[in-house]
Amino acid sequence: MLHKKIEIVVRSNIASLYTYILDNTPEIDKDRMRPIIIICPGGGYQSTSDRESEPVALHFNSMGYHSCVLRYSVKPTEYPIALLQLASTILYIREKAKEWNIDHNKIVVCGFSAGGHLVANLGTM
Repeated sequence: MLHKKIEIVVRSNIASLYTYILDNTPEIDKDRMRPIIIICPGGGYQSTSDRESEPVALHFNSMGYHSCVLRYSVKPTEYPIALLQLASTILYIREKAKEWNIDHNKIVVCGFSAGGHLVANLGTM
């Protein structure tokens, strides 16, 4: 598994992207392309919840998905920084799609509470 912490910088604000990228095995479909799920934890834009982060990512991994957790900027950072960080994360993942065996047509965003609001905002903007 490729587990890395990557900084996503927007207007000098830093978000942390934690990757949970599954390995392909030479014995079973070494060129397999998988969907990826970007998880945006909730926390009322005051924090990002631990219980809506790694446990969710690992659950998606257990179902065969790549996953990652975006710890976007929260208070005192203001709109639209978190939204721009999520959009930048999607662009970053698209750039890494071939290297990480990601099906670039299957990039999914998933959010909880404030993270769900962030994801819905991205979908409408």
